[in-house]
Amino acid sequence: MQLQQGEKRSLADFGIGAQCAVKVEFGLDGADIAAFGLNKERKIGDDRYVVLFSNTRSPEGAISLVPAAGSAVFSLELDRLPDTIDRVVFTATHDSRPIGDSRPLAVTLGNNAASFDVAQYLSNEKAVMLVEIYRHSSGWRVGTIAAGFAGGLASLISHFGGEVADAPAAAPASAPTPAPAAPAPAASAPPSAPVSLKKVTLEKGNPRVSLQKTGASFGEIILNLNWSQPEQKRGLFGGGPKNVDLDLGVMFELQDGYKGCIQGLGRSFGDYEHEPYIQLSGDDRTGAVSTGETIRVNGRHFDKIKRIGVFALIYEGVPNWQQTDGVVRMTMPGQPEIEIRLVEGRDNSRLCGIALINNVNGTLQVDRHMQYYRDQKQFADDIGIILRWAAGSKD
Repeated sequence: MQLQQGEKRSLADFGIGAQCAVKVEFGLDGADIAAFGLNKERKIGDDRYVVLFSNTRSPEGAISLVPAAGSAVFSLELDRLPDTIDRVVFTATHDSRPIGDSRPLAVTLGNNAASFDVAQYLSNEKAVMLVEIYRHSSGWRVGTIAAGFAGGLASLISHFGGEVADAPAAAPASAPTPAPAAPAPAASAPPSAPVSLKKVTLEKGNPRVSLQKTGASFGEIILNLNWSQPEQKRGLFGGGPKNVDLDLGVMFELQDGYKGCIQGLGRSFGDYEHEPYIQLSGDDRTGAVSTGETIRVNGRHFDKIKRIGVFALIYEGVPNWQQTDGVVRMTMPGQPEIEIRLVEGRDNSRLCGIALINNVNGTLQVDRHMQYYRDQKQFADDIGIILRWAAGSKD
């Protein structure tokens, strides 16, 4: 069923109960999709219920987000939401362009039970409220909105009674890196880290960012690689080049000198709770898995980590970096999302060294690397993590 602007309907009309999926599809690169859990005054009462790229799950999991290239899928368990959350408003924003330039910009409820084409109602808004799901005496209802603010994210947050915290400033690219040392004892953690609504894109002119702990630790640090499969020409009898299999991996060195490599090749998946406190969570061989590939770093033990080198490897298929449209995002509680796009591909090299993460006196420093190598050994040698190598496979 196609919904119109300003329409209000019961979720039960679409056969949707307490468990509800909301999918937002967008066609504008750099768009950010979020869900705001608001109180009865339609304000942010608890920023843990602002679910977006830097906070993909509310405390009890009643709202969760799976972001992907071109879409964001929210899973709601409405009966688990606390009484203080009266409604959930879904939004789309862009830093520099009107979000209405996005084609598509559409919301789908449930298993295609209802859809709403938002883009047709927009003009110059950089931040827009798409739809809302709200409590009613008759049960949960959905309302379509398609209205927003030319002022962008800041205007949207102000409308919801919140403030946008400044993103950390990038350190100069030429700044020297001091030798790592043990961090000072952390202060007691606040009840919860504030949700960051900022995103930092590391580019040539902005290659470094440094992050301080917002509490006792950095929490769960998530590195995610998402990419799309380039179109391949097929032969007369169905033959053709193999699809590209793009893998996410890291080289690491701990403070005690332990070094290694986490990657799908050789099934070296690591361990989150024990050394090296880094774990690969999946191997997407197709580019079609919405969550891509994810490596989790246990930020509670970041003081034991000296440095991490992040890389992407074309394990199978013809190297074609620019057509993969690869992007690596790093998220953690209370911090801005850090994004690095694989835009400078050399098609004679199978490995891209994307970023270097250093523990600098307890500060998490991320440097854009973006250099291309023949293989893992060449990358590891270049960043000074010397390892013994042997041939391996995924099978």
